[in-house]
Amino acid sequence: MIVTNIRLGVGHMSADLVLKNGLVIVEGKPVVRSVAISSGKIDGIFIGNDVPSGKETIDCDGNYILPGAIDIHVHLRDLSREDKEDFSTGTKAAAAGGVTTVLDMPNSQPPTLSWNALREKISRARERRYVNIGFYGGIPFSIEDFDTEMVPHIHGLKVYPHSPLLAEVKFTSNRIRESMKLAKTHRIPLLFHPDVASTEDQPVTHDEFFKRHSCENEVESIRNFIRIREQVDCRLHVCHVSCAKSAELIAANRAESSLTAEVTPHHLLLQRDSFSHHNGVAKMLPPLRTKNDNNELWQYLQRCAIDCVATDHAPHTWGEKSAKFKYAPSGISGLETMVPILLTEVFDGNLSWVEYLRYCCSGPARIMHLREKGVLTKGYDADIVVIEKGEWRIEGKDFYSKSKLTPFEGRIIKAKPIHTIVRGDVVYSHGNFPIGPGYAGHVPVASII
Repeated sequence: MIVTNIRLGVGHMSADLVLKNGLVIVEGKPVVRSVAISSGKIDGIFIGNDVPSGKETIDCDGNYILPGAIDIHVHLRDLSREDKEDFSTGTKAAAAGGVTTVLDMPNSQPPTLSWNALREKISRARERRYVNIGFYGGIPFSIEDFDTEMVPHIHGLKVYPHSPLLAEVKFTSNRIRESMKLAKTHRIPLLFHPDVASTEDQPVTHDEFFKRHSCENEVESIRNFIRIREQVDCRLHVCHVSCAKSAELIAANRAESSLTAEVTPHHLLLQRDSFSHHNGVAKMLPPLRTKNDNNELWQYLQRCAIDCVATDHAPHTWGEKSAKFKYAPSGISGLETMVPILLTEVFDGNLSWVEYLRYCCSGPARIMHLREKGVLTKGYDADIVVIEKGEWRIEGKDFYSKSKLTPFEGRIIKAKPIHTIVRGDVVYSHGNFPIGPGYAGHVPVASII
């Protein structure tokens, strides 16, 4: 049951905000309900006229009231790469896309390898954010020098075997093992980018790029980490699984809480052969695969071998992405497309409501132990999105992200966020941001260790 604690009776006190007569998902089906919000929390889900008065009321007739999406894999840039994205534009993009919580990766410039570096991120994020922001940390060259002051403020450690945060680091079996031990010691997950190919020498053609970052390389990387995890028994999370064989390997070693995985919308829905690759619009790591990989990833996601969907939002400038493929950096903007695209799959009958809510809301909250998030129920944080059903076309020029080029350009979507609420505050409404930056949500977002 997706919505619980539906309250009956009369005599309720006034709420701060009431979302009235929207469609809430109960036992997998949309039913008309009203949601009351007080002090940043969901006060209750109400039937018919049995709803408290609100200091503010939003008429949601015909629209869907859903938990805000949680994206556990984003790159918000900022710091020395504000030309690509900053905490303001990135979290505006999240709010406009129906995403109420994001977790930011440590491969910023400078990388997040110490409490001082993390503290600067936190400070800037608090001033600029429109949604909840959490963070991951990196591991220094000498693991003994790991800054433990970061631990209470991060959700995990992230490593990049193909492109380490520090050039002198080599991901040998011993390095992987020691990284896992570090994560286990601090009771946080180790996340990794599954690839064994070096990025030091740039491929000349897109075919060389795809060959270098092949499914065979991805599978080899996952196999190495799984083998070592069996010795260490830490929590391990596989980022952006892109290949059928990778998902098969994860499924064969499935461990509900200690081996988890994510997949992106572009690896579920796009194929390499659909693009000319004359520029970098569809260049990402891991790269796009085949239609068979798409289909198999959907199957493994629906079978719970893959836990959730995440965007890997990795913005770059227009000039960088419009350059020839071999020069363009890898990564695309995703915060404004994930929710509309997956809800379109729901409206087209390809996904159930229960599946969507698991992939984008409760699933990521469970993996990263996010406290009181991801479910529309009394007592949980009022992180909510109101969705209008209709028909629109994705146009990158309308993005709030600084990155305007998208491989989903022109795609028809049947869902659009019209209100986004973070901890009870309306941060986005019909293309406007009613409150300024640095007001709504938490930085860093709380977790349960």
